[in-house]
Amino acid sequence: MNETALLNDLRLRLPDAADASDELLLSLLRDAGSLICALTWREEIPPALSSAQIRMAVIFFNRMGMEGEKEHTEGDIRRSAEDLPESLRREIFSYRRATT
Repeated sequence: MNETALLNDLRLRLPDAADASDELLLSLLRDAGSLICALTWREEIPPALSSAQIRMAVIFFNRMGMEGEKEHTEGDIRRSAEDLPESLRREIFSYRRATT
């Protein structure tokens, strides 16, 4: 999937991001892609993981402003975040390349 298609899909999943610039969203997609490559020990993102890349970018967008925090409390509202949801981690790890 090319960057334009990824960006369009990301915008569909982030209706509150109407004011977000394309540069910011593309940066989040690239960060997600880099993480997928690192976790799979690959040079390129497998096409089957483009959906996972978009979901990771959504997570990164929603966590902006929470960098470095595992949980945050304001009054009676408490938010917590895991590094990467286990279901997404399993999906990505299924594409992990064997090393020698």
